[in-house]
Amino acid sequence: MKEELKKENKESADQKQYVLNPNNWSVTPISSANPKVVLLTFDDSPDKYALDIAKQLKILDVNAIFFVNGHFIDNDKQKKILQQIHEMGFFIGNHTYNHVKLTDLSEEEQRNEIVKVNDAVEKITGTRPQFFRAPYGANTDFSKQLVKEEGMLLMNWSFGYDWQKEYQEKDKLTEIMLDTPYLMNGANLLMHDRKWTSEAITDIVKGYQKKGYDIIDPSQLDISPSK
Repeated sequence: MKEELKKENKESADQKQYVLNPNNWSVTPISSANPKVVLLTFDDSPDKYALDIAKQLKILDVNAIFFVNGHFIDNDKQKKILQQIHEMGFFIGNHTYNHVKLTDLSEEEQRNEIVKVNDAVEKITGTRPQFFRAPYGANTDFSKQLVKEEGMLLMNWSFGYDWQKEYQEKDKLTEIMLDTPYLMNGANLLMHDRKWTSEAITDIVKGYQKKGYDIIDPSQLDISPSK
């Protein structure tokens, strides 16, 4: 399956419109693609609000990456939610099994944290994750190489605020996400499976669109640089 995924990624690379800039984790257009875009990502899924967020995004006709923690897909109810999100057309990313800092783990423990999630997601959805984000953005040389071997694109983020206490409210979160000085073309937006994020997401997306930003579909990202 991994070799088939790599072949598919290589064959479709010329159809991609954006690459990820590893210097600041923003999305950069290839050739004439629209530069004024943002990428939506949601970590710690699927906890309590990921499905609601996905349903709102579906209504808005925009796509996103939901980065999964393995301990959130242990039981049948959680697996069903992940399957629903996948069937709605959203991308499932790997955020490790237990949300631990990889720099604190042995190489074998890191392998288990990463590969176990890929195996679980594939068993549920039929597809292995194409994207990886380490908890706390803490990667190691070993994890970076493993992510490549697993056929995933490693990414951190441009900015995010919903984990900070002062922004754990709909209006405050919406305001900072739209008015942050870090907003730029290709911004890679970090959000989480949280109540206040679910309450704010429609206004956030509409706010970006009002500012003239398109929401990039993750399928447009070339993941071949991770090979």
